Amino acid sequence: MAMEATTITIHGSESMVLGLGRCGWTLARMLQGIGAHVTGVARKPSDLARAVEMGLDAVHFSDLEDKIGRAEIIFNTVPHLILDAEMLEKVARDAVIVDLASIPGGTDFEYAQMLGIKALLAPGLPGIVAPKTAGRILAQIYPQLILRHLTTMNATVQS
Repeated sequence: MAMEATTITIHGSESMVLGLGRCGWTLARMLQGIGAHVTGVARKPSDLARAVEMGLDAVHFSDLEDKIGRAEIIFNTVPHLILDAEMLEKVARDAVIVDLASIPGGTDFEYAQMLGIKALLAPGLPGIVAPKTAGRILAQIYPQLILRHLTTMNATVQS
């Protein structure tokens, strides 16, 4: 989606990943692997330290407003409004935002459109473009989550 929406290649781009959870880390590694200059944005000091160790630029969310203007492609994974009107004012008008967070996403899409910033909402993208792979991953993770839940429930009942 990002490649189709931009006039640049991801290789050599200034790409920013907002939120370094499971999706954010995977995305940051992939972007770095194809040659993007990646900035990871997080709150936890441990995530920021890991980003630096991986060779990413690391930015705390409290400093995002000062740094977001240099991004050419912004990937949001945070399911809360991060890219609000105030933050979008700092975004370059030719930047592209790909919001991967759960609906409603973390972007004020109406305000982005008003500013002329291309912003795309793509929740559940792995299941849409690669349903078989997404299914395999879920098939590995769900049993672990169920066992963890059952173990917690048993410990509570026995208490």
